[in-house]
Amino acid sequence: MIRHLFKLMWNRKRGNFLMIVEIFFSFLVLFGVSTLLLYFYTNATKPLGFKYDHVWVLQTYSHDMPDAEIRVRTGELVKQLRNLPQIEHAALAGPNGPYTRSSSNTELTHGNLQLISNVITVQDNAFKDVMGIEMVSGRWFTDQDAFSNRMPIVITKDVEEAFFPGESGIGKTVMRGDRERTIIGVITAFKPTGEMDDLTSSYFERTALEDTASRAMNTIYLKIKPGTNPQFEEEVLEMASNIGTGWTLDLQQVPDMRRSYLKEILTPMIIFAIVCAFLILNVALGLFGVLWHNINKRRSEIGLRRALGASASSVYKQFIGEIMVLATFGLIVGCFFAVQFPLLGIIQEVPSETFVKAILTSVLLIYTLVIICALYPSKQAAAIHPAIALHED
Repeated sequence: MIRHLFKLMWNRKRGNFLMIVEIFFSFLVLFGVSTLLLYFYTNATKPLGFKYDHVWVLQTYSHDMPDAEIRVRTGELVKQLRNLPQIEHAALAGPNGPYTRSSSNTELTHGNLQLISNVITVQDNAFKDVMGIEMVSGRWFTDQDAFSNRMPIVITKDVEEAFFPGESGIGKTVMRGDRERTIIGVITAFKPTGEMDDLTSSYFERTALEDTASRAMNTIYLKIKPGTNPQFEEEVLEMASNIGTGWTLDLQQVPDMRRSYLKEILTPMIIFAIVCAFLILNVALGLFGVLWHNINKRRSEIGLRRALGASASSVYKQFIGEIMVLATFGLIVGCFFAVQFPLLGIIQEVPSETFVKAILTSVLLIYTLVIICALYPSKQAAAIHPAIALHED
């Protein structure tokens, strides 16, 4: 039966070539959309590592003020913000926090292992309370760490697993350049770029404001009490402008930053998915029309087969089988190109498992599509009465 189907396809190779090409391109488009959807879905299911509700970010910029004066005024601003009743916690940290689209990557080493990590510099203990960070093991920074010579750091779980698989990293050391860091705590994760991105290897360092030699500590993270009037933003900005005369200020709410981030990520993907849906719909209509046309052209063939004893189910299966063979030809070519992505590592950010899942998903969807398109025409072919078909011929 299979050999007979392939022979039928070969005899009509010119007419079937266009359908094979349509299925091939449909598979490639589905593969691209499936890869994106699976990649973002997988990333979104991984822990974010922080809470963004009721968190504001105040960034300050000064171009003409000496560093020493900036540090004094920044410290005063943080102190006064903490005294406001609407603010639960206030923390001074580096600018590469959640949804700020800023990063500060550095290399950590342990023995022969190397790992590029995002380092977030925090001034004191409050950053953990502002962002709702949960500890896996160990502890967060304390006031005593300001006098420690061990250069304490807090790392994410993936950093611990990379350097110390199967064991705890608490108390162990890693190197940043030629300086040693001691791990005092491990947190679940910290994805400052957002939930749609992959887990980012991160760690935290504590730096006292008076020891900051640059303008890196220019971002204040505020945990606002629920129910606070939105006009409180004006009060915060007024206080900051009074203390930092001439500063450029930018106050944003992290939930708004998150919505902007998701819009930037999801809008192109939605457009791509809509284009893909229209393409698949056109291919489906084309397959349906071609099958219907073929059945009308082959009524005498169908009638002769029925007259020779072929059952309606065998005719039905024949047309289903023919479209499956066509789909298989298109999918074989499509899979050849698709497997190059994981084999050659064309997009290194996407794991090979995601490509494999996207290929399998696309194959399943194409087969489902062609079967659905073939069901009704094949049923109509099976219902042709042999006497009527032969009489018309």
